[in-house]
Amino acid sequence: MMTSRSKQGHGQRGWILVMWLLAIGSGLVISVACSTETFATTMYSYIDEQGTPVMTDNFNTIPERYRAKVKTTEMAPTAPQRTSTAGAIHERVTNWGGQLRDMASGAAPNISGLSHSQSQILTYAGLAAIVLLVGVYLSKGQMIRLLSMWGLIMLAIGTPVLLYISDDGPADVMKSKAAAIQGKQEERLKQAQ
Repeated sequence: MMTSRSKQGHGQRGWILVMWLLAIGSGLVISVACSTETFATTMYSYIDEQGTPVMTDNFNTIPERYRAKVKTTEMAPTAPQRTSTAGAIHERVTNWGGQLRDMASGAAPNISGLSHSQSQILTYAGLAAIVLLVGVYLSKGQMIRLLSMWGLIMLAIGTPVLLYISDDGPADVMKSKAAAIQGKQEERLKQAQ
């Protein structure tokens, strides 16, 4: 029988996990947002004794005798500004997903009877199902169990759809057969005319 103290400990661990995940997630979002911001640069220009224009971004490198005649200019960043922070975050996540996909593409074995892309889908769906099942059966928190079960249901719905529409999947095969039949029909129409 669980005491109220042990129940309280399980509840606190769940909240600690949620707060930890929120802190990590918000830290990632803030770091991505801040790293995508571009700032203007101050440029200093003056003309030296020989009449040569000199430009620098460091005021301390300008000799004392020219500092009174320095012109300051704010230089706009050369890279185009992002329209929004959300767009920058989306671009970063998309690039990261592509890099992760490229890195993991060689890890999936080829399953006989399936195309390479179908083998990858089935392998990664199986790995995700194992992780989610561990979450369902070993987690003591209701929220984690619920999210794991939801993930399993989405995986059960999404995996067959992805297998069907993947490269060299049934939808792709039917498209190529339909294109071949259409080509033959067009050829017959040309011969009949």
